[in-house]
Amino acid sequence: MRIFVLGLPHTITSPRFSSCAYTMKAWNLCRMMKDRGHNVIHLGNETSHPSADENVAVTSYEQWSSVYDHPGTDFFDTSIETPERRDFHRTFATNMGRALEERVGDRHDAIICITWGGPQHDATSSVKSSAFLVESGIGYKYPRTDYRVFESYAWLHMLMGRDGLMHGGTWYWSVIPNAFDPEMFEYRESPDGYFLYLGRLTDDKGVALAIDVAGRAGRRMKIAGQGNPERFLHNAPHVEYLGIVGVEERKELLAGAAALLCPTYYVEPFGGVAVEAQLSGTPVITTDWGAFTETVIPNLTGFRCRTIDHFEYAARHIGEIDPAACRKWAMNYSLSSVAQMYEEYFQMLLDLHGGGFYKSNPERPHMNWLRKSFP
Repeated sequence: MRIFVLGLPHTITSPRFSSCAYTMKAWNLCRMMKDRGHNVIHLGNETSHPSADENVAVTSYEQWSSVYDHPGTDFFDTSIETPERRDFHRTFATNMGRALEERVGDRHDAIICITWGGPQHDATSSVKSSAFLVESGIGYKYPRTDYRVFESYAWLHMLMGRDGLMHGGTWYWSVIPNAFDPEMFEYRESPDGYFLYLGRLTDDKGVALAIDVAGRAGRRMKIAGQGNPERFLHNAPHVEYLGIVGVEERKELLAGAAALLCPTYYVEPFGGVAVEAQLSGTPVITTDWGAFTETVIPNLTGFRCRTIDHFEYAARHIGEIDPAACRKWAMNYSLSSVAQMYEEYFQMLLDLHGGGFYKSNPERPHMNWLRKSFP
């Protein structure tokens, strides 16, 4: 297979931007498909360095850094619109489009992964129709492609219910979760006793509820993430705010926590930090909807809650969860496991050139692409 992975305009494709799930999706896609022996071409900002057969710089580091300055913490806010950023996005899309045209041509085996949208999507407007455009970020509904990868069945079903099963193209709406490198996380069986919240500091992420639950349980709590913490920390002496943390500090926090709290109010498309915690041997306390219904096994790798009574019970009994069970379950989201899912899905697309839905393969050796291993 020949797989094109598009980088993001506002970041460098590097673990330096591990706080951006979309950037890490591009990084991991390159690595997974390259490790499976496929031809991978990455296009993005200069100094990106994912595992790929070719890294194409569509803008210079100077161009990027002049509009996206990330001092120290690598904080970025894509909601801030400036004329300079809009101009940069146009340049990014134009240059990426030209690079794609040169490399894709009229090939029938080209798969282009749109990992974020926006300028990436604009860049594909002139690509030949024989290439498969795959929205492989979160499952957003882009008008130019019927090929979409959703992060969870919860998110897929929500959009299906909202928009209806409109046409046969939805056979090629697939669910492939985020992938994680287990080596980036420290597995620990003896936590330090604090509760942890790790994510954006917004109301819909349930930050206030997480702080309340920790207080009711008499636990110290550590919070890290992007946003303004002031209104959440009022009258919460048990809480320590750490700001935005890097890769190593994030690893240490996840390994040392007695529990990760992520009581998201909305339908969480994935919530990758719940898997990261379990890879660290840390159980998770979440709400009982969205992707958590797929990533957290009640009473085995954590608890899913709907009332304060549920949350209080979970906090009291979190020590009964076996860290080894958390780690074993989370390995279903490892790079090697998820790579098989992408490979199967991409092959389904390539088969459209030779029989499509009705193409059979009597020699198929297995159907492991959806297989899960349980603790």
